[in-house]
Amino acid sequence: MLIVASFAVLMPFLYDRVRRGAAEEGDASADADVARPLTHDELLGPPLSFETPAFMRIPAIGLDEEVREGSDDEEELYEILALGPIHLPHTGFPGWPGNCVISGHRTTKTKPFNRLDELKVGDAIFIQNPRGIYEYRVYELRFIDPSENVTLQTEDPILTLTTCAPEGQATQRLVVRASLKGYIPVEELEEQGGGERTP
Repeated sequence: MLIVASFAVLMPFLYDRVRRGAAEEGDASADADVARPLTHDELLGPPLSFETPAFMRIPAIGLDEEVREGSDDEEELYEILALGPIHLPHTGFPGWPGNCVISGHRTTKTKPFNRLDELKVGDAIFIQNPRGIYEYRVYELRFIDPSENVTLQTEDPILTLTTCAPEGQATQRLVVRASLKGYIPVEELEEQGGGERTP
């Protein structure tokens, strides 16, 4: 009888204790969700490939070109490259960690990278896609052997532009590297003037 009476007295206290503990746990996890800042990925969704409209502007050399997605098929890749600069498959995307590699002709087809050798450290390169504009700044220009791999991935978001060198030949490759300096979301572009391509 004594055990039953003790259980009846203690039961409400134990129930209240368990209920309050669960509520505190729920509040703590809710606070953790609120306090954690959203990542670039969570804010914008997964990276956009260059199969969506994307454009590259380099004011210093008067370049304003659409960038297309390349292909794993070599024949198809060269057909796309004849139309303008291409994003090499399996390399990074604008704004995300990694090495975003774009290649273009220097003296044939549309020759978008004809003046690439005129770039200087600090020059701006802009990539615009439906998410907004990504601004990169050149930090390196160099000539390398064509066998050297320029698609190696990095932890930092960088942009690599490649073309043949010297002009009219393919004995070397000109490589321009740029680091990400800023991002203007499409919402801000629309506020500034209807979302047209800028700057």
